[in-house]
Amino acid sequence: MSLLRTLAVIAVAGLATAQIAQAADSSAFQVLVNDSGGNPTMFQSVTALKKGDVIKVHAFNARPVMILQVAMCDSDCPRMHLVKTMQLYPYYASTANVNQDFVVPENGHVSFWVQQAGYAFSVPIIAGNGSWSLVFIDRTTNFATPQLFEQSPPMSANAVRLDDNTLRARYFHNTFVAVSLADASI
Repeated sequence: MSLLRTLAVIAVAGLATAQIAQAADSSAFQVLVNDSGGNPTMFQSVTALKKGDVIKVHAFNARPVMILQVAMCDSDCPRMHLVKTMQLYPYYASTANVNQDFVVPENGHVSFWVQQAGYAFSVPIIAGNGSWSLVFIDRTTNFATPQLFEQSPPMSANAVRLDDNTLRARYFHNTFVAVSLADASI
């Protein structure tokens, strides 16, 4: 079963639980799926968003090749489909943060998760008695079309904070990713 299909099954199963647990919360996002240790791995908008709504993504201190995967589904969420792969690591090596806007391409719930897909950019090197791999990162990679990296599972967040319109997640104890809703007319 593919990673996206597995995530969709888990998301549907966890949707009822997540909605009940988060019903009193006024946040725009909720934790949709936790890993076996109880750490959040996948998030979703609480309500269906409208085409043209803007989601702002801010990443600080992201490691290469950390990406944010964005998937969408209709109000019943029977089947998710990947709509965007966003690079979280900085374009310039001397900077630590990335700011991006994402315009919702259709009506429905937005689900997202963070992956580290370094294996996709690594080249094996055989040297002497062992093998190594070297990761070549093209900082200009823009993921113009969404790419699903099935060999890399969603990363578990070390901590999550849900505010009115913002979700803040921490990875590796020093990488921060914030996802927030913005007015499309701004």
